[in-house]
Amino acid sequence: MRLESTIVIHRRAEEVGQFLSDIGNIEKWDRGVGSQAISGSPGVGFEFETLGRSDSRLPPEKARMAYRIVQAEPGRCTIVLTSSAGNARFFKNAQWEFRLSSVPEGSLLTCCADFTLRLRYIDIHAPLKR
Repeated sequence: MRLESTIVIHRRAEEVGQFLSDIGNIEKWDRGVGSQAISGSPGVGFEFETLGRSDSRLPPEKARMAYRIVQAEPGRCTIVLTSSAGNARFFKNAQWEFRLSSVPEGSLLTCCADFTLRLRYIDIHAPLKR
């Protein structure tokens, strides 16, 4: 499955890129993240973990996810899911690509999520919502 979303941010691309490249800011822009474990400096091969929010119905530890940066260059970053426990148990594989470019209004941020769900978590009998 592939999901893609874009947003225009009324700030310079350099400013947005600097904010997003600081792994410590993830919980400021990802509403599902309550905290993260960070060691080392971000770049290709860098690994990090996130925990869920403490105000969710699950304990933060149950929503643990682990990632690795596999591509990092100006205006583009790709991360892959490396864990299979916690919230990661739903995914057979997953990766996210972030692209950032300058536009007249400021910056255009595109996020593409490519993932395959584990079959046992798909309810084929659930009614479709319209």
